[in-house]
Amino acid sequence: MRKLYLVRHATPDFKDGVKLCIGSTDLDIGEKGISESYNLRDFFSDKNIEYIFCSPLSRCRHTAEIIADGRIKVCVEKDLREIYMGEWEGLPLKDIKKELGDEPKFGEKRTDALIRMENAIIKIMNKTVGDIVCVAHAGVNCAFIAKATGADIKTSRDISQPYASYSSFAYKNKKFESIDVGIIPEKILVKED
Repeated sequence: MRKLYLVRHATPDFKDGVKLCIGSTDLDIGEKGISESYNLRDFFSDKNIEYIFCSPLSRCRHTAEIIADGRIKVCVEKDLREIYMGEWEGLPLKDIKKELGDEPKFGEKRTDALIRMENAIIKIMNKTVGDIVCVAHAGVNCAFIAKATGADIKTSRDISQPYASYSSFAYKNKKFESIDVGIIPEKILVKED
């Protein structure tokens, strides 16, 4: 049985700490995100990971490169990118008036993003062996998790995907079975002499 680890990128470097809706906006991780990425690196260090795939956006690439620690090949996969948020793109989250099932005007539909994401992950699994890490974004991750768990994609934003968290799936007979969702690895404490 193979494993797929679906990771949400670490905390972005939001200017002045104001959280924005940054679907396709390219924003890198900040100091907190770098620290979170090292925690993910430590978590994955004893796993048998063959490849790390990531969205082309900086926040995912940087998270993936830290996890890889020069030991694991990082491959960019464009279809792991976040959902384009249309009229919400770049707005402070606190200013967006929405209900759980709402989607932005002129944005990518969750169902379309799911098809894109699922096809990318299946392509990745078919061309590789061993366990895989995919570093992506909350929106596309939640859509994929909703399908894998049988949840309603309309309310997939309600699935827990904290920054620098992972969800894991068993992959067998070309099907994904959910193991964990939205887990933040505990820091590995080093004993001092």
